[in-house]
Amino acid sequence: MNTGAALTIREAAEADAGALSAFMRGQGQERSNAEYLRHWYFHNPTKGGIVIVGERDGAPVGMATMNAHRFERATETALVAMPQKVLTDASLRGQGVFGKLYRASERACFEKGVDFFLTVTNQASTDIFLSKFGYVRLPAPRIAALLPLPGKIEMSLLTPGDVVTPAVGMNGDAWHMAKDDSHYRWRFMDHPLKEYVSARCSTNGKELGSVFLKRVKKKGVPVMLLLDMTPREVATSGDLLRVARKLAWKHRALALLCLQEERLLLAITANSPVMHRSSGFNFLAKGKDESHTRALAREPVEISFGDLDFF
Repeated sequence: MNTGAALTIREAAEADAGALSAFMRGQGQERSNAEYLRHWYFHNPTKGGIVIVGERDGAPVGMATMNAHRFERATETALVAMPQKVLTDASLRGQGVFGKLYRASERACFEKGVDFFLTVTNQASTDIFLSKFGYVRLPAPRIAALLPLPGKIEMSLLTPGDVVTPAVGMNGDAWHMAKDDSHYRWRFMDHPLKEYVSARCSTNGKELGSVFLKRVKKKGVPVMLLLDMTPREVATSGDLLRVARKLAWKHRALALLCLQEERLLLAITANSPVMHRSSGFNFLAKGKDESHTRALAREPVEISFGDLDFF
């Protein structure tokens, strides 16, 4: 590569997925194969994927990505972009390229009608987002840790052809991601990495709804993450969470973890004892201007594990 060549910045297209994947995997992003990139950024049902690529001599040397989703609270809706990856080649570091790529992705989002931004940042980039990009901190989401539960499970695994009925009557006062059947199929059932347990659950022959889980290891300890769940009605949410605990037992996890959203409080209370703790996430927000950003800092915002790209 000619390190003196001019840097060009443009919005990537689906046809760029192979070259972007090779660049990302060279930066240690091993899960980012071309199929995954096409699915995650270009097949999002809201058509909200943004990939900005920086190139020298036609080869990727940096990129910034976002995905936009519809959020809602009570009677309000908003299009919310979630910044995810900002990567630069070692040859570009210290030249301000990180900021140029991010700002190009932000402009592209505004052109698509994005209302505000939410992100969870790692330790290395948090200060940059706060001091240079104008974000503010939101309260870190809290985690509820539940014990696995032995017992018989009535369920059927969901396939890409199945329809997921969204949860009914569970909207609250906090901003949260609006999800429908196309979202659940894209996020979990059509996902090319095939790493989720997606199941429709019942008890005594009565359908309870669906759960979406992932088994991971935290500090070497196997745990099950409740990525999302869609109870058929509020009254059955506790029973549905109980089935998720049984699935955690079946998969030999030592705990079932979920982010403590308002819509899950009834289910969590019905499954006590529960341990509560901070997630420690750097949860950040940014509005259209400084005034909007300050207002967002005072508004409740909730996410689930499944709303984040790294789970």
